[in-house]
Amino acid sequence: MRGPHRTSTLALVLGSCVALALTAFAPAVAAQPDPGTRRVKAASLADIRRSVVPEGGIKAAMTGGNTVYADVRERSPRADGYRHIDSPRLVAKLRREGLNTYVYGIWDSPTDWDDLRTEFAPAAAAAGIRIWVYVVPPSECFDDPVPYRRGRCSRPYKLDFVRWASEIAQLSLRYPNVVSWAIDDFMIGENGKLFTPEYMHKIVDAQDAVNPKLGFYTTAYYSDAISPAFYERFASFIDGIVYPYLGFNSNTQDPTAVKPNLDAIVAQAAPRDMGVLFLLYTNRFLDAALPPDETYVAASIEAAMPYVRDGRILGINNYGLPLGDKPNITAGNRAAHGIGRLSVALASFTGTKPGDYAGAEQRVRVGETAPRKSLSFVDHDGYYGNLGGAGYHFKQLLVDGAVAWESDVADPGGFGWVRHTVDLTEALRGKTSATITLRILDKNGVGDFPLDVGFDDVTGEGVEVVNGGFEGDRGWQLIADNHALLPSFDHYAKDRPARIRDAVATTLRGLPFVNRPFPPEPPTRGYRTDNSAMYGDGRLSFTVPERTTTKAGTCASASQLVTVDKASARYEVSFWDYDQYAKTFVAQGHLFKRVLVDGNLVYDHDVADWWAGLWMNGESAQGPIDVTEFVRGKDKVTLSFQLCTGTPAADLAVDVGVDNVETIGLAVRNPGFETSGGWTLKTDDSAVTPAIRIVR
Repeated sequence: MRGPHRTSTLALVLGSCVALALTAFAPAVAAQPDPGTRRVKAASLADIRRSVVPEGGIKAAMTGGNTVYADVRERSPRADGYRHIDSPRLVAKLRREGLNTYVYGIWDSPTDWDDLRTEFAPAAAAAGIRIWVYVVPPSECFDDPVPYRRGRCSRPYKLDFVRWASEIAQLSLRYPNVVSWAIDDFMIGENGKLFTPEYMHKIVDAQDAVNPKLGFYTTAYYSDAISPAFYERFASFIDGIVYPYLGFNSNTQDPTAVKPNLDAIVAQAAPRDMGVLFLLYTNRFLDAALPPDETYVAASIEAAMPYVRDGRILGINNYGLPLGDKPNITAGNRAAHGIGRLSVALASFTGTKPGDYAGAEQRVRVGETAPRKSLSFVDHDGYYGNLGGAGYHFKQLLVDGAVAWESDVADPGGFGWVRHTVDLTEALRGKTSATITLRILDKNGVGDFPLDVGFDDVTGEGVEVVNGGFEGDRGWQLIADNHALLPSFDHYAKDRPARIRDAVATTLRGLPFVNRPFPPEPPTRGYRTDNSAMYGDGRLSFTVPERTTTKAGTCASASQLVTVDKASARYEVSFWDYDQYAKTFVAQGHLFKRVLVDGNLVYDHDVADWWAGLWMNGESAQGPIDVTEFVRGKDKVTLSFQLCTGTPAADLAVDVGVDNVETIGLAVRNPGFETSGGWTLKTDDSAVTPAIRIVR
């Protein structure tokens, strides 16, 4: 079942290893090929595995893609106008974390392949680090002859996987630490249509003609990884799979599915002598409601390590390991105050049933002499009720199992925290203690109605509540009757990237991970979520209030005349943006995020593009934008960020954010919007307001 306001079109515009993980719905698999088309491997799997798997199993990292604070690139562009992989620094970081393998993704920059061939492979060889080369399928290759429209892709050979097989095999002869390669999101969407038996033959024949002992793997999400039909189709061509772990339902919160999922996968892979590389998201997965934290990462690795030790799986790839030198995203603190809140989350493309619930409960003391008894709290559901969608998710307060208050997530309140005070005098009459419960109940099942509801600032009158700010987990017990709705105590840590690195390094060494206390944050005048910057305290903001009509053809803008470095080989604009809407029909066609260079439109996206409430690097497929054709030969150009109206809307409240602007060859002032200077703000419509918002 699917909520009425969500599209049913599956996303193909996804980052490396960030794709639809529909564990409940296996994609169609072609019939078993005729035996005459099957391949006889040129090398035994035992020979391949000996070169691929170090002693003690694969302990790997992978960076890049649609992650944050993961890339390790040089801080300044080289003479060609690109920021290259910083090979010495990356190798040093891998060694520091005790990793023996690096999964090298070729996707983010046209220089990735040459950086691997000429710099990273020899540097990794000297450090004893093995390399897997990762390339992307059609759904992740966004090529265009127009440079500013050109997005990410595995370059230079793009979708010529026969050429990739030959070139990677030749590289593996030059550098024997290049031990394997893999194709991402192999069967997602329409990708599987390309990989026919005939084409797979060409790929592996090209590889085997050069180095038959080079490993060849494909990504297989859970539905494929347990499918006999998948192995019947591909087992004679590949040496195994890369399995991205996403719990029971597309999340990066629940480590309890590691063992049952691996047991089911190994039961299919082992009889066919297929290797399994366990991919753990140590950075965000775009369809998950919450990013992983260090306790989840540690628990997942601890659950997988027995399978590594006894050889049932090849090892663990820590995808998106935050090796870059960045703090946690400021907007990641979703508490009302402090650093903690109760969260109930539901991932995209995850189904629920009527009656499913999740939340937290506490046994509280009741003041016998108090004339009035009440409970006060704030909630935040991040859902704008004007979009429809009522009748599915309900927020509830229960007293001893009886509903004392409830409200639909489609209630008024929009994107902010809302305070509620519930009179419990009658419900608690004659009681000295009671169990209070805050939860989400699904009265109707959904198929794709993602959610992240927060509760915080719980206080009582005549009721003694422990840890009402959820700054720790004492006093409360998490409850749920299903694997889809996930309750958690969501605690923000500015140093989360370092904590995750510590969790990976510690647990891969077989040691127990003990987390550090969370330092408190200084109090703020308003809610913590008022600061939605990516980094720091400032961002560019375009807002439309609720119940406000916009005018067609108008724009609000923030512009700056920037100096051009005429010696630069090329020119690039990179930025991060976010808004509150995603794949929502009601919101489509009204408001558009745009970027212009000297009046030339180089970026144009609906606020209802794919992901809500996530800081994205322009757009998941595009990343940095090559604007050379609009800059070359000029001394100065005008850079503008805009929010423009298409079809007018009478009530589409929104707050679009822009932050972390980085450029090549352009001298932008105040690129992080940490001061009010540098930018000229204007609007053609009083309903749309541009502002530099600095919240401390």
